Amino acid sequence: MTVLASVTMGAEGTGLYDGAYARSSEELYAAIRREAFGKDIGQFSWLTVEEYATFADWLAIDAQSNVLEVACGTGGPALFLAGRTGCRVTGVDLHEAGVTAGSARAEELGLADRARFVQADARSPLPFDDASFDAVICIDAWNHFDGREAVLREWFRVLRPGGGLLFTDPTVVTGMLRREEIVARSGSMGEFVFTPAGVDEQLVGDADFVDIRVEDATPNMWEVPRRWRGAREQHRAELDEIEGREANEAFQDFLEVVETLARERRLSRIAILARRP
Repeated sequence: MTVLASVTMGAEGTGLYDGAYARSSEELYAAIRREAFGKDIGQFSWLTVEEYATFADWLAIDAQSNVLEVACGTGGPALFLAGRTGCRVTGVDLHEAGVTAGSARAEELGLADRARFVQADARSPLPFDDASFDAVICIDAWNHFDGREAVLREWFRVLRPGGGLLFTDPTVVTGMLRREEIVARSGSMGEFVFTPAGVDEQLVGDADFVDIRVEDATPNMWEVPRRWRGAREQHRAELDEIEGREANEAFQDFLEVVETLARERRLSRIAILARRP
């Protein structure tokens, strides 16, 4: 098996990501991520190192694996996976800043022979041959995809028979939401889809995947934003200077909404594991 390739979706209203990815290597943001995530591997979602290691174990990723990570961001988790398991990884993302940062970091870490990053829109056909990968991973980006039937068909196509799929959906509706909460949770993030409970696994089954397993991954979605918000508060003056006071406050409000909705179980985060027969 080899490592992962990551891809993201449409460019509409994605300034939040563009700015964050462009600043990803700055020490202030790295320090904030360390406080938020425990260990900084360049992640931009609700993913911790411990959770990602668990996902890799579920997929049985090893030095022989070829993995595709969809929506890889700046490539930090993909490079962590390559370093930890010895697998080869292809990361795909819509954002040029993310792909550029991932490629540069791969060179710095001496992983360029096992990790590559490609700019692409994951809602379109992927630029890979049939049966190219042993695993497909997509962390906390599934909520940005509409036309999910087509996306799943592409993932099925690029997986080898017996290959594993794992994705997380951080916006599964499991309670009542107010309009302002929906707007706050989805603002400035391009395409955004909230999903009723049970729909994701139905779509995966309809796409002919088998051995479908659903795991609750909600606790990370209140613990990480709680710590992230606290870490940013400690650096409020610096962030006001860099981002602007209004933008800083908006992101803090966003993190508070994420934490509240997850803690109250009105929005849940699930991990889905499945296999191509």
